[in-house]
Amino acid sequence: MNIEGVSYSNIRTFGRAGSVKESVPTIHAYAIQSYQELGPAGINESLGTYDPTGKVAPTATSYTVSPPNGFEIYMPVRPGFASNNLAIAVTDPSAEPFSSGKTKSEIVGAARKAIDARYASMAESGAPFRPKSNEAVDWYSVFGDLDRRALNAVRTDETGIFSKEEKEIAQSIMIQQQSLAMGLYHGPTRLAGTFAAKDDVDPSDHMAVGKAGALWLDQVSLEEKTTSSGWMEQRAAAQYLYESGAEQTGIKPDNLSSGFKFVDMLLQAYRELEQLGEGHELNYLPAYQKAWQMFVDQVPAEQSTSTTLFF
Repeated sequence: MNIEGVSYSNIRTFGRAGSVKESVPTIHAYAIQSYQELGPAGINESLGTYDPTGKVAPTATSYTVSPPNGFEIYMPVRPGFASNNLAIAVTDPSAEPFSSGKTKSEIVGAARKAIDARYASMAESGAPFRPKSNEAVDWYSVFGDLDRRALNAVRTDETGIFSKEEKEIAQSIMIQQQSLAMGLYHGPTRLAGTFAAKDDVDPSDHMAVGKAGALWLDQVSLEEKTTSSGWMEQRAAAQYLYESGAEQTGIKPDNLSSGFKFVDMLLQAYRELEQLGEGHELNYLPAYQKAWQMFVDQVPAEQSTSTTLFF
């Protein structure tokens, strides 16, 4: 695969059902999972169509294209396509060139239309979407209109209008956005030497990487913070990495509290596991179980507001 990434693994954790979760609280900056494994099967297979059940009302598909910020080169696209709206999240995860003014359900409908339009455009050109395209060019080309809020809407949607593969692609791109923002290269191998980390973050400095991750994750949409378990885990992991680095170097850490009690509780579980040492599993700790329950209890049944709110 012509993709490159770095993984910072700190604690091995387990899912709520007991399944091993190797990447959390991993500060994820690993390669987009094998292109051989992810991606829709083809233009006529598992792609879905807009509003197949009639449950999603038609919405306006108008959106803007963000100006280039230099990170779009790590999300290569076909000629005539753009990944600017994906790349803008690296420097401004709160940017909403696609989802501005839309409720979550409206974003879902607009994203379905935008993705299908890109599939159709590729098919009409005589070169249909290829899930195993080199450097994931077709992934970025199909999802290139979407901003991070829209990617999260795709990934967390439960209406069934997005395929499992489409959700995985959205998640992979979101992982890449976070990785690049934290100074951890994630992109085509041929471009690794051109990468200059945002805010000059030194990837070998765990404190800097953790702090950059926490501050960046604080800027994403409230929808992502309250509907994405991945955000909860990554936010706690970033703060844990930062505070652990500070402790090791004898530096008093800044207060990076996220303002969410479920994140604080998960962070407490990470610390307790470290103190307990070998022979203990995270998913059995009361703090871990309580963090998950707190998260589940606050997940909104429906995001009904048109604007994104931030703390």
